[in-house]
Amino acid sequence: MTSDLGGRNRASRDRLAAVIARLGGRSVDLPGGWTTAALLAHLAFWDGFGGARLEKFARDREAMELGSDTLTEFINAAGMAQWRATLPAVAGDLASDAAAAIDRLIEGLPAEVLEEIRAMKRPRLLDRSLHRKEHLDEIERAIR
Repeated sequence: MTSDLGGRNRASRDRLAAVIARLGGRSVDLPGGWTTAALLAHLAFWDGFGGARLEKFARDREAMELGSDTLTEFINAAGMAQWRATLPAVAGDLASDAAAAIDRLIEGLPAEVLEEIRAMKRPRLLDRSLHRKEHLDEIERAIR
């Protein structure tokens, strides 16, 4: 893995931990029916989902199911009630644990697997900082 990728993922994980600490166990309402706790639970889900997808690909080396923007919208809509019901401290723990797990997985992928995944031209598969940044920016705007 390139050090830039590992550095970005690590930095986003550190930022996640700092945001969770700033929240201090509280949840703040966000636009669109989201809360900060729901966004953290959402991040946990998608890092977990991404990890499962990468593990399967690394193990089986079969074509990776990439889904679509529409499918992602449906998954997010279906998960919203559960994510909103997640206690803030639990959401923070889940997000931290899932981020650490997928980052470790990515760091341990063999070079040839990384190259195959990069060739798919889906940077969020490996660069988890992209998704984290999007939502950490939202949370930080809300808690200023």
